[in-house]
Amino acid sequence: MKRVLKAFGQTLSQSILLICTLAFIGLAGIAVAPNQAAYAAGQYSSQAQQSAKITDPAESFEDLNPQAAYEELVNTAQNPENVEKIYDESLKEYKAEHPEENIVEKAEELIEKVTGQ
Repeated sequence: MKRVLKAFGQTLSQSILLICTLAFIGLAGIAVAPNQAAYAAGQYSSQAQQSAKITDPAESFEDLNPQAAYEELVNTAQNPENVEKIYDESLKEYKAEHPEENIVEKAEELIEKVTGQ
Protein backbone atom coordinates (compact mmCIF):
# COMPACT_ATOMS: atom_id res chain seq x y z
CA MET A 1 0.00 0.00 0.00
CA LYS A 2 2.88 2.31 0.80
CA ARG A 3 4.39 1.66 -2.63
CA VAL A 4 1.14 2.52 -4.39
CA LEU A 5 0.72 5.77 -2.41
CA LYS A 6 4.37 6.69 -2.96
CA ALA A 7 4.10 6.06 -6.73
CA PHE A 8 0.81 7.99 -6.84
CA GLY A 9 2.36 10.96 -4.97
CA GLN A 10 5.39 10.97 -7.27
CA THR A 11 3.20 10.87 -10.41
CA LEU A 12 0.98 13.60 -9.00
CA SER A 13 3.95 15.88 -8.21
CA GLN A 14 5.44 15.33 -11.69
CA SER A 15 2.08 16.11 -13.32
CA ILE A 16 1.70 19.30 -11.29
CA LEU A 17 5.25 20.32 -12.17
CA LEU A 18 4.59 19.66 -15.88
CA ILE A 19 1.33 21.65 -15.83
CA CYS A 20 3.02 24.60 -14.07
CA THR A 21 5.87 24.57 -16.60
CA LEU A 22 3.46 24.57 -19.56
CA ALA A 23 1.39 27.35 -17.98
CA PHE A 24 4.51 29.46 -17.46
CA ILE A 25 5.60 28.95 -21.10
CA GLY A 26 2.11 29.86 -22.32
CA LEU A 27 1.92 33.02 -20.22
CA ALA A 28 5.42 34.06 -21.33
CA GLY A 29 4.39 33.63 -24.97
CA ILE A 30 1.22 35.66 -24.50
CA ALA A 31 3.14 38.43 -22.75
CA VAL A 32 5.81 38.70 -25.49
CA ALA A 33 3.71 38.32 -28.67
CA PRO A 34 1.48 41.44 -28.39
CA ASN A 35 4.44 43.72 -27.79
CA GLN A 36 6.11 42.66 -31.03
CA ALA A 37 2.97 43.05 -33.09
CA ALA A 38 2.22 46.46 -31.62
CA TYR A 39 5.77 47.59 -32.34
CA ALA A 40 5.54 46.43 -35.95
CA ALA A 41 2.18 48.13 -36.45
CA GLY A 42 3.60 51.37 -35.09
CA GLN A 43 6.44 51.32 -37.61
CA TYR A 44 4.24 50.67 -40.63
CA SER A 45 1.52 53.13 -39.68
CA SER A 46 4.03 55.95 -39.27
CA GLN A 47 5.48 55.20 -42.72
CA ALA A 48 2.03 55.13 -44.28
CA GLN A 49 1.11 58.47 -42.74
CA GLN A 50 4.27 60.11 -44.03
CA SER A 51 3.74 58.85 -47.58
CA ALA A 52 0.03 59.81 -47.68
CA LYS A 53 0.44 63.32 -49.06
CA ILE A 54 -1.21 65.14 -51.93
CA THR A 55 1.32 65.22 -54.73
CA ASP A 56 -0.24 68.07 -56.68
CA PRO A 57 -1.34 70.99 -54.49
CA ALA A 58 -3.64 72.29 -57.25
CA GLU A 59 -5.74 69.13 -57.02
CA SER A 60 -7.67 69.60 -53.85
CA PHE A 61 -11.30 68.60 -53.36
CA GLU A 62 -12.52 72.17 -53.78
CA ASP A 63 -10.72 72.53 -57.13
CA LEU A 64 -12.30 69.38 -58.55
CA ASN A 65 -15.88 70.71 -58.13
CA PRO A 66 -17.80 67.41 -58.17
CA GLN A 67 -21.19 69.10 -58.56
CA ALA A 68 -20.19 70.66 -61.90
CA ALA A 69 -18.80 67.34 -63.12
CA TYR A 70 -22.06 65.62 -62.16
CA GLU A 71 -24.17 68.21 -63.96
CA GLU A 72 -22.00 67.87 -67.07
CA LEU A 73 -22.52 64.09 -67.06
CA VAL A 74 -26.28 64.47 -66.66
CA ASN A 75 -26.47 66.94 -69.56
CA THR A 76 -24.38 64.63 -71.73
CA ALA A 77 -26.56 61.62 -70.93
CA GLN A 78 -29.75 63.55 -71.76
CA ASN A 79 -28.53 64.32 -75.28
CA PRO A 80 -27.88 60.99 -77.06
CA GLU A 81 -26.27 62.57 -80.16
CA ASN A 82 -23.48 64.05 -78.11
CA VAL A 83 -22.70 60.88 -76.18
CA GLU A 84 -20.75 59.29 -79.02
CA LYS A 85 -18.97 62.55 -79.86
CA ILE A 86 -17.89 63.03 -76.24
CA TYR A 87 -16.84 59.38 -76.04
CA ASP A 88 -14.62 59.83 -79.11
CA GLU A 89 -13.09 62.98 -77.60
CA SER A 90 -12.41 61.17 -74.35
CA LEU A 91 -10.87 58.27 -76.24
CA LYS A 92 -8.58 60.65 -78.16
CA GLU A 93 -7.50 62.31 -74.90
CA TYR A 94 -6.82 58.93 -73.35
CA LYS A 95 -4.77 57.78 -76.32
CA ALA A 96 -2.82 61.05 -76.25
CA GLU A 97 -1.98 60.48 -72.58
CA HIS A 98 -1.31 56.74 -73.04
CA PRO A 99 0.42 56.32 -76.40
CA GLU A 100 0.88 52.55 -76.03
CA GLU A 101 -0.52 50.65 -78.99
CA ASN A 102 -2.28 47.38 -78.52
CA ILE A 103 -1.77 44.24 -80.59
CA VAL A 104 -4.85 44.77 -82.75
CA GLU A 105 -3.74 48.24 -83.85
CA LYS A 106 -0.24 46.96 -84.65
CA ALA A 107 -1.72 44.08 -86.66
CA GLU A 108 -3.95 46.49 -88.61
CA GLU A 109 -0.94 48.67 -89.44
CA LEU A 110 1.06 45.67 -90.61
CA ILE A 111 -1.82 44.45 -92.80
CA GLU A 112 -2.13 47.92 -94.33
CA LYS A 113 1.62 47.98 -95.08
CA VAL A 114 1.55 44.52 -96.64
CA THR A 115 -1.56 45.10 -98.75
CA GLY A 116 -0.44 48.59 -99.75
CA GLN A 117 -3.63 50.37 -98.73
